[in-house]
Amino acid sequence: MRPDDILEMTQWDYFWVPGDVRVTDRPELLYYSCLRDVPMLNVVTRTRAESERLPVLIEEVSRTHENVRSRWLVRDLPSWEPLQRALDAAGYAPKIHTFASAIDVKEYEPRSAEGIVVRQVLDMQTLRDSVAVMGQAFGGSRAMTDEELARDLENCTQGTRVQRFVAYDEATMEPVSSGGITLFPALRFGFLWAGGTIPEARGRGAYSAILKARIDRARELGFEYVGLYAVTDTSGPIVYRQGFQRYGTMTYWERPARTD
Repeated sequence: MRPDDILEMTQWDYFWVPGDVRVTDRPELLYYSCLRDVPMLNVVTRTRAESERLPVLIEEVSRTHENVRSRWLVRDLPSWEPLQRALDAAGYAPKIHTFASAIDVKEYEPRSAEGIVVRQVLDMQTLRDSVAVMGQAFGGSRAMTDEELARDLENCTQGTRVQRFVAYDEATMEPVSSGGITLFPALRFGFLWAGGTIPEARGRGAYSAILKARIDRARELGFEYVGLYAVTDTSGPIVYRQGFQRYGTMTYWERPARTD
């Protein structure tokens, strides 16, 4: 399989979803729904249906996502044009454009990163450091509850599928970068997420150190690729400088919460 096919398949595994998320999974459709207005918890991740079925399926999802923002993952392939037209007719619009991006772990050449120490998230303080970095790196993040932090720490320490890493300034031991990887052993693939560096620490190799830690872990497990959906104008240029290749495109189609 091509890396973009594998990337799509990683989105079909819902082992990670919180308890308040309902999963609807049948051959033609896989989607999540949640009362919380969080797009990643109200999203369609798999569509395999004939064109004539699409309006009915879109209406089903729209009703389920009635009071929240609704998201649909759509690969930009000629065979997916009927879905794009049907989503457009139903009030969805393309919002986030990404490239399926991946690198063969054997071909990865790490970039230098001096004065940086990387730690895996194995305790609550390191997890809090990771969350703090994400808030500064991406902005707009809400504060996590103690319950959410406890669940995330459990995922990082008691399971084998999710791992997070934090980079620290070696001189001050202040957290400066963070990133996670979800492991898919059956696919021999590691899905990268939330890699970011606080603004004042950029350009020093902290992200490169976080990337190396995650790729090293994938290599230890005998994986073939790591990858992500790289946003065209943000994460894309960063990972391409690290040697990642572009394979296919995927767009997040979204519809705002209905208020009528």
